[in-house]
Amino acid sequence: MAWTLRLSEDEEAALSAQAAVEGRSKQELVRDAVRTYITRHKTWDDYLSDDSVVYG
Repeated sequence: MAWTLRLSEDEEAALSAQAAVEGRSKQELVRDAVRTYITRHKTWDDYLSDDSVVYG
């Protein structure tokens, strides 16, 4: 999957500062933040599987 994240100058500066403090890349910080957000806000019961899904 590919996507583009556009941040304001202030957000970009904050992300750069956070990356420097944690010693991680901005990409790592954003990836982990998106993963955490999706996990906390998921609305499906289970992750996708190989089983067939039939909708009424």
